[in-house]
Amino acid sequence: MPFNTSRETDPPEPKQGVKGKVIYKEGTFDARGNLLTNGTVIGVARKIYFYELTGLKEVELDGGAFVSTIHSDVLDSAKSDKNGNFAGTLRPGIYSIFIEENDRLYSHISDDGLFMPVKVFKDSVTEVNVYIDYNANYSE
Repeated sequence: MPFNTSRETDPPEPKQGVKGKVIYKEGTFDARGNLLTNGTVIGVARKIYFYELTGLKEVELDGGAFVSTIHSDVLDSAKSDKNGNFAGTLRPGIYSIFIEENDRLYSHISDDGLFMPVKVFKDSVTEVNVYIDYNANYSE
């Protein structure tokens, strides 16, 4: 992919939790996520929040994929580096990921109505890429 791939500033990997990359996407993409026109696909520095598994009933939406209020508990947070790499130590369980974007919280809703769920297993690190794509268009 044409985004930052430098591994020089990777955060240390936890023994148990999550690691991944926060990727900002802007432009027009095909159904597989390939950029079709001029646009941006780049790793970015953002604050990442890990909430209790959160669904539509636990939030108040603020336009599209932005959330104004979350009525579940935030359990931890992490920051991605300038290339988008992040890592967080979490206990085993299922969490929802929210990203701080322009003083608002951003996330994706899964088909079952949950916000960006990620499962952490005992003594394991789950890898996840988080896409900020509210300025992206997808064609079929």
